[in-house]
Amino acid sequence: MTDAPLRRLTLRKIDDRSVGFLVAGASSVAARWMLDAIWGQAPAIGGSDVAGAYVVGLYSHNARFARRFADAHGIVHASDDLDALLARREIRCVYVGNHPRHHAATVRTALLAGKHVLCEPPLSTTPAESQELEQMAHHRGLVLALNYTWRATGVMRRLRDELHADAIGELLGVRIDNTTPLPLERQSWRLQPPYGGVLWDRTLHDADLLTFLLLSAPAEIQAHALQNLLGSPVEEDIVCVGRLRNGLPIVLHDAFVLPHAPTGITLFGSTGTLQAFNIHPDNASGRLELQRGEQVQMLTCAPIDPYRAAVARFLAAVRLGETPLATPRDDRRAVATVLAAQQSLQQQQARAILHERQ
Repeated sequence: MTDAPLRRLTLRKIDDRSVGFLVAGASSVAARWMLDAIWGQAPAIGGSDVAGAYVVGLYSHNARFARRFADAHGIVHASDDLDALLARREIRCVYVGNHPRHHAATVRTALLAGKHVLCEPPLSTTPAESQELEQMAHHRGLVLALNYTWRATGVMRRLRDELHADAIGELLGVRIDNTTPLPLERQSWRLQPPYGGVLWDRTLHDADLLTFLLLSAPAEIQAHALQNLLGSPVEEDIVCVGRLRNGLPIVLHDAFVLPHAPTGITLFGSTGTLQAFNIHPDNASGRLELQRGEQVQMLTCAPIDPYRAAVARFLAAVRLGETPLATPRDDRRAVATVLAAQQSLQQQQARAILHERQ
């Protein structure tokens, strides 16, 4: 029920049962999806007229951007002083969606202030730093979760259910095409090193999906750079081939520059094929097909808002101790795949992916 889409209700009152959020980063993702995802949570337990969650303040490294963003979205408190905002008692949680180079530092500051954190991936590109932050949260009794919203879509949930039910028999291979054009409003740091390029923006999520759906992480990968049409110094079109730890072959195609190539995932099995189309969390028209021979069956998928569902899972972890949608350990698996793909491009050979022990 917590995952069901809700209308944003701004007339609910706020009291101690409402969870206050600080949004760190005046980003397009926050503006388009995450503010509504926070405000749109189910009412507080025992109070149908009480907001379950709300946005208290906005933090940005640029004070002018912070104030302009806050004014545009009805946020009362805005500042470039993170410590001052974190000192506010009503803030219990922080959503970190600023530039990736600031993720780890922002998370660290929030944890030291005693706040639960929901962070956009990657948490860190250094496994040791990621583990340190995870341990810091654990020792303080705080939740540190990653916002891998692809996991929360209705298509991915149905796809995972079908795989668990052996709908296509023994798996023979997987292909992911993450090729929607990069929107103009996101053509800033995503086209500049060190965190720009499709490997960090797309392949990172491909790798996490493989682990989420198949319960097995990539073990080896070889990356091939194709074309750069936007004239940026980062990878704009990449194909990766490899295998999972269970030996399953994989193909990942990630691109910023293919305007008419739908994002999708295909799972080939011994008794059928599952194919999902338009699977990006921003796309509400995703669909899933099961093909056996010449027969194609459309499978019904729940109409879930993945951003709202991710926040709901995070709040369930904060309030009830449940497992969030994705953990720092999940993030480290995906980051390891991206780092191996980068090394493969540089060395022009396949790279093994080292994962921490279970």
